[in-house]
Amino acid sequence: MMKLVTDEMRSATDKYALAVHGVPLCAVCNRPVERMEWQYEYDTLQRRFRVYCHGQTEVATLTDMDIWNADSIRMGQAFIDQLPQPQLENK
Repeated sequence: MMKLVTDEMRSATDKYALAVHGVPLCAVCNRPVERMEWQYEYDTLQRRFRVYCHGQTEVATLTDMDIWNADSIRMGQAFIDQLPQPQLENK
């Protein structure tokens, strides 16, 4: 049996997924990204994280030393560079 999912249910589900699984939020649509995958690269000793949302892809990497030296690591916002940035004025 297929269940109809309302916007209110999706919002609650998205917040649950973010809290439990640490899925990054998309800065463009302000929802958890559609898909996230990661792989470990043995030749460079780093983890490559790839997120997908609204037909675009973004990649971030963390080296083993970044992870080893960090107090904590949390998921941030994906696609933040695509938001309009305030411009500084020369005065």
